[in-house]
Amino acid sequence: MASRKTSLLMALVVVVALLLSACAPSTETSAEHKPGEPIRVSGSGTCLPLLRLLTGAYNDDAVEFVYLPGLHSGGGIKGVANGDLEIGAVSRELSEEEEKLGLRYTLLSRDGLVIATHPSVSLEGLTTKQIREIYEGNYSNWTELGGPDLPITILDRNEDESAKIILRKYVLGTDLAITPKAVNLYYEPDMIEGLQSTVGAIGYFSLGYGLSQDVPVHMLKLDGVEPTVTNIENGTYKPIRPLGVVTAADAGEQIDRFLQWATSAKAVELIKSEGFAPAQ
Repeated sequence: MASRKTSLLMALVVVVALLLSACAPSTETSAEHKPGEPIRVSGSGTCLPLLRLLTGAYNDDAVEFVYLPGLHSGGGIKGVANGDLEIGAVSRELSEEEEKLGLRYTLLSRDGLVIATHPSVSLEGLTTKQIREIYEGNYSNWTELGGPDLPITILDRNEDESAKIILRKYVLGTDLAITPKAVNLYYEPDMIEGLQSTVGAIGYFSLGYGLSQDVPVHMLKLDGVEPTVTNIENGTYKPIRPLGVVTAADAGEQIDRFLQWATSAKAVELIKSEGFAPAQ
């Protein structure tokens, strides 16, 4: 029992340290990873499933990846800068301030942002204009858009989340005021659960996750374009975001080898097979 309490206490200390590093200014203490030590991973919840896929397929028994609670992109970046993480998962571009930290960024994939509804909404797709008007609160029932007689429940994310940033960039615009009737959800799994369980709901989340996990929601065409990896690659499906990682500039041999493999042709085929678009 004492051993179990000690393990739980150590885990709690690690989590608290990560949370503090996410909020505190960076002291730029990132250091080279030493062989034999676990490689600690955290950051964007959107990017973590892709990283789990890659680390799970990576064939090196000498390397142990330890996944810590998600801290969003900013927390992952600061965790690496402060020496609390070896790999920070990022689902957006780095800010100017983050670029000054001297970390190494590696692009792994491009992920589509899919607009989706509960399966009860039988519409084939929506236009950008219609989605804007939905999020403004101009519609209250799907019949107004040619759908079933169901009230519209709008699911949304915080403004600083990468999914919301991408939705504003490609669909909503920066100035659109979201209706106060929208239900704001902090985590992407909550968004996905809401879309699955709430009749008449509309929201948005990672296309790669949706395809790889076969999420039972209704994915909509956007302006007539189907959300697929092929359409991301050919440039016709526009709402996309980069998925990548940050590491220390001199991360160490084991991390360097993993990143070389994660950007190899074999890894690219794995990424595509799971619903994520290649980096290039």
